[in-house]
Amino acid sequence: MTGGALYVLAVVVVALILWVVEVLPVDLVSMLAVLALTVAGIITPDEALKGFGNPALITVACMFVLSAGLIRTGALDFVTGVMLDIGKGSKARSIGALMLTVAFISAFMNNTPVAVIFLPIVLGVAWKLEVAPSRLLIPLSYATILGGTCTLIGTSTNLLVSQAVEKAGRPPLGMFEFAGAGVIYAVTGLAFLALAGPLLLPRRASVTSSSPGGRVREYVTEILFAPGSPLVGKSFQEVIGRAPGLVPLMVIRGEETYTAPLISNPRTQFIRPDDVLLLKGQPASLNELLSRGGVSLPPELGAVLAGQGKGKTMTMVELVVNPNSPLIGRTLGGAEFSRHHGNASVIAILRRDEHMRDRVAGIRMRMGDTLLALCDEERLDELRHTDEFIMLEGVERQLVRRRKAPLAAAILVAVVALAALEVMPMSFLALAGAVAMVLSGCLTLRQCYAAIDASVLVLIAGTLAMGLAMEKSGAIDAISGGMLGVLRGWGPRAVLAGVFLLATVINALISNNAVAVLFTPIALSVARTLGLQPEPFIFAVLFGASCDYSTPIGYQTNLFVYGPGGYRFSDYVRIGVPLTIVLFAVSMVVIPWIWPFTPVAP
Repeated sequence: MTGGALYVLAVVVVALILWVVEVLPVDLVSMLAVLALTVAGIITPDEALKGFGNPALITVACMFVLSAGLIRTGALDFVTGVMLDIGKGSKARSIGALMLTVAFISAFMNNTPVAVIFLPIVLGVAWKLEVAPSRLLIPLSYATILGGTCTLIGTSTNLLVSQAVEKAGRPPLGMFEFAGAGVIYAVTGLAFLALAGPLLLPRRASVTSSSPGGRVREYVTEILFAPGSPLVGKSFQEVIGRAPGLVPLMVIRGEETYTAPLISNPRTQFIRPDDVLLLKGQPASLNELLSRGGVSLPPELGAVLAGQGKGKTMTMVELVVNPNSPLIGRTLGGAEFSRHHGNASVIAILRRDEHMRDRVAGIRMRMGDTLLALCDEERLDELRHTDEFIMLEGVERQLVRRRKAPLAAAILVAVVALAALEVMPMSFLALAGAVAMVLSGCLTLRQCYAAIDASVLVLIAGTLAMGLAMEKSGAIDAISGGMLGVLRGWGPRAVLAGVFLLATVINALISNNAVAVLFTPIALSVARTLGLQPEPFIFAVLFGASCDYSTPIGYQTNLFVYGPGGYRFSDYVRIGVPLTIVLFAVSMVVIPWIWPFTPVAP
């Protein structure tokens, strides 16, 4: 292996580690990797920037816009309503119909917007059927992933695999080229969820859900003792020591911070003016504490609660930060949350069951964070009708421009049909569809830009440059050669299994888009070395890169339902690992059956 290949592999490994530990945003990591490869002379500056003009990148961006048009107009209401009507009178039939609907729609829309649409619908179904939300939200995420494997536009992963194949001089993948295998794959996964889900999924209720049973989650919040508070001079033991479910974490006193144990520490035993207490607790206990006199939220979190509720009916709600929310990367104080949302006060935050020891107002929001907020019931509509987050109250959000729904649906059908007929390249058709959404009034231009997830595009552009560097340096041939050295003696089926498993394992740790870009050239190299047609290995990467069920971090939809479902990391492992094994076994039968191991003609 050459020095250049070793350097490229080192950069890729460091990027993988940074993606996993999330010290820096994933898109920033990809750009740092591109800079490292360019400065070292592995790729030229033009090659480093070439990914931003890649047709696959354009297609992914436009698919975000097409999905937003369907969401904004409520174009999916008819399909959803029909499927839910089918299940009336039967709990199992209702859940089955709902998951089939999700999988079907995900075949033609990006996965993440489908999860955004159906999260409140699934919560409403859970409430009506008296089922804990945790029994349905992981299946919701998995159904979007499974459905996305059926068509070219079902997920950005498929588009990137197709682009890599085309770059290698082969025809791009067709719209329904792998639909047969994808349907078998999806039906198998949904059947597994139906049979094993009741045994493996936890019973946990959302904070705002009326479903019984389950572990109550603990949020982190901070409270302020103002100079005029009657609690100043009293001990923390007296104020919170006897309250059930409240645990002090830290006292912030001016520029000094004191961590637990606080009650036994003479310096922090008694409350002083302007003390800020960071604590964790159950929502009911936090609400009870904040309703006492002398206790308030720091001003940067919202209006002081003392006296705020007079003459008003206050209610507690959970808000989940949307994937494209402008809150992402900002603090609650910096976003002026209270001023922009009818003086609603965020009292606590939950992030993947982490108990953060930073001040709540200084925590930068991430996709999937769950905010616990107090709001005047008369102002709830202001929270419902925003793109920043979803309110977890089990009702479908009202949608705008409903009269434009037929137009939005017709635009998507036209894009799919023309792509299937190969009238024009997919990137051009997606761009035309996005423009049509704006010209037809289904979306405003501002909404069009807001729908595009820039971080995903930057990540894709960066990984495209990293893939080029691996190809130029010989790192791809080195990896494929090492894999063949281990598995070649066992035959092509063993090599196929190795490609699938490697893509799946890496995908459990990093973005599926990155896996698609980095592993498709490896699959092509393996097939070339074996002297076989590359289709089996291409589709091993395509299905393996979407086979992320065992962790919440490899796929956006898994992370999105983490907070609302009250899940733990182990919940994904418990149901995701056996599901992955089942899908791996099915793939090893279906892929060689549909795309046999055929020698390349001499």
